[in-house]
Amino acid sequence: MRKLNLVILILFPILLLVFSITYNIYSIGAESRIRRELENFTNSLSLRMESKYMDMMTLYFKEELNNYAIANEFTNLVKEQVRLGITPHFNSLKFSIDYTIKNNVKTTTYALLFISVIMFIFTLVINFTNNSINNNVSYVNNNTNENVKDNQNQSSNPISNLIDSSSSDALKIEIEEMYKNLVKEIKNSRDDKALEIIEEMFQLDDRNYLALNGAGILYTKMFGRENKDEYFKKASEYFQYALSLYSKSEIISNNKAILYSIRYECKKSEEDYDTALIILNDALSANHLDVELLNNRATLYSVKYKIGGDENIFKRSINDFNELIQIDYNNIYALNNRSALYFTKYKNSGDKKYFDKSIEDCNTAFKINSTEAPYDNRGSLYIYKY
Repeated sequence: MRKLNLVILILFPILLLVFSITYNIYSIGAESRIRRELENFTNSLSLRMESKYMDMMTLYFKEELNNYAIANEFTNLVKEQVRLGITPHFNSLKFSIDYTIKNNVKTTTYALLFISVIMFIFTLVINFTNNSINNNVSYVNNNTNENVKDNQNQSSNPISNLIDSSSSDALKIEIEEMYKNLVKEIKNSRDDKALEIIEEMFQLDDRNYLALNGAGILYTKMFGRENKDEYFKKASEYFQYALSLYSKSEIISNNKAILYSIRYECKKSEEDYDTALIILNDALSANHLDVELLNNRATLYSVKYKIGGDENIFKRSINDFNELIQIDYNNIYALNNRSALYFTKYKNSGDKKYFDKSIEDCNTAFKINSTEAPYDNRGSLYIYKY
């Protein structure tokens, strides 16, 4: 568009200039032709008038004209009289025609020049307007592209809520409903049904926070029950992938720590203990009153004490449980786990007071929830974050 306007800007005045020059040349030629024709007409008319005048004079002065000298003088007189009678009038006519032609040429030339200037200004205005419009469109497009890039960057950032912000509202609602069903199936240990739901969730969004967290929890529970390395590997992969997308997720970190705590209890590997403890400590440093994190670290210490019998570890575990129960007295997970810790302490020391403390915690948990309280017979109770 800018190139086209520039061409018009240059070409149009040139065309008008060429037209003006051509018109002036044509006008000069036309003026010369008119003068020439008028001169010929004047001469022809003079000759005819002389002839007619001589014929008329001959009728009256026929005898006198027989004398050559008189006839010659008379002829010259006639020519002079005709010239004096016609030439001034024709000169006046020539002047009028010449003035009219020159005035018309001048007027037309000025008109063309005026039109040329107007068109030049008009072209400049159009060019400026188009450039302004193009600049505005370019500015809007750049802002739109920047806004699109900002939105894409924002959608790729880690989120603190449970739903991927890149999902549509309808998709969020659908995934939320599927996740509720998934949690029910996981808690009821219906692994096959839970796997089907996870597969459907991944088909909708393979980067979804809930799907990745749910898959990690399911395989962690399956590993805890069956102690199969393939389940540990899958759970670890899901948690690791989720953390690569949502690096600051305390929920994923908590559940990943449970995975390594369970393997420590099964394999007795100090590396797993250290890994789980580091994850829990990092999470608690940001939120030291989180009851789930406190329970899971206290439970990890309890397992460590059960394996090694270190009294310092026992004290750490008791301190975490006590702090947690002060925050949430009705937390049956903490009561059951502390009951198990006291019972282990009773077996190691033979001190009956720890047996009594164990029974007291167990009874308290039973009063709070008689359905969940007996679950301590299955071993350590970690609290997952769903």
